[in-house]
Amino acid sequence: MTDDAVAKLESGEAWNEFCDLLRKAGDILQRRDIAASPLEIAEGHRYLGRLLRAGLMAFGERAGARYPVFRAMPDGVKMGLDNPDNYYVSATVSGRYTYRVTGRRGTIHYLSFAAQSQNFAARDSIAGGAGHLNDSELQLGPDGSFEIIASQTEQPGNWLRMTPQTSQILVRQTFLDRLREQPADLRIECLEAFGPPPPLDPAAAAGQLMGAAMYAIGCAQWFADWMVDFDNHAPVNHFHLPSEEQHRLVGGDPNIRIWLGRWQLADDEALVIDLTPPRCDYWNFQLGNVWAESLEYRFRRTHVNNGSAVVRPDGSVRLTVAATDPGAENWIDTAGHTRGTMCVRWVRADAHPEPRCSVAKLADLQSQG
Repeated sequence: MTDDAVAKLESGEAWNEFCDLLRKAGDILQRRDIAASPLEIAEGHRYLGRLLRAGLMAFGERAGARYPVFRAMPDGVKMGLDNPDNYYVSATVSGRYTYRVTGRRGTIHYLSFAAQSQNFAARDSIAGGAGHLNDSELQLGPDGSFEIIASQTEQPGNWLRMTPQTSQILVRQTFLDRLREQPADLRIECLEAFGPPPPLDPAAAAGQLMGAAMYAIGCAQWFADWMVDFDNHAPVNHFHLPSEEQHRLVGGDPNIRIWLGRWQLADDEALVIDLTPPRCDYWNFQLGNVWAESLEYRFRRTHVNNGSAVVRPDGSVRLTVAATDPGAENWIDTAGHTRGTMCVRWVRADAHPEPRCSVAKLADLQSQG
């Protein structure tokens, strides 16, 4: 098998098989239950390119589970209603080994670690998370330093539980204010590894290429099915709250609950969302496109959190989603889109109240303003 894999590299067959497999990723662009407009289809092409970039980084650049490195997603890669306030990093691991994570807490608003077994390169391998550890549970030194042991066997102090299926450690870091907060400084090492990682194994290179293509295919299809299922739980321009078990199965942080929905508006319409945040460490609202990518939050106000929202004296918040600013206190820009996905997150909340939604005419809101 090893000789065959190397022969495929030398003949160019491995690259051709990679390209042939990658064509299958384009099947999702023909799903008219997702994308129909030229903008949506164009974003779909960009989305697949982004997923492939993530797959090539995940599979092509890893040195194996004994030599993990925390890496951020490549710039621009978005999926699954990624949180605009989050900085995500992850490391490839294996439940066979024991790991030490060290670092300093920083000033980031929320920090959590998850041992996960998701593998988007295999569509039937979305099995949720194993252990979770968040900043409120961390034992810290006077300077904010900490050490975490990740393993199947329980350890004293900061311990992240792994299972035999664990394949990555995902770190979620949530900003309340990106301009003022500092992310955690993190390092990871496998306690069973000695010396530097070996050179690239030619026999593994073809498999890494195929893994990258399968990542793009599996991720695109999995999130497409997840998103289309929203319609089975709530009508358009409304939210539904997945059960805690469903949230766990998709690898969600147990401290976070998310109301999910799809939105659709005419050019002269606005979606008005009224909510009263519970007592919580953090909440946010965001828009996504039909592929469940967060909208362009770097240049437009497509999301809001409890640090940036205008809150009324009674503690309630009114959000207005529209193509143009009607003079509302919390205008959320649709960024040239007429429909997409949306969510409200509660983090470490004492309740999970449903956001109330209604569609209004923009002219009526402007006259009220």
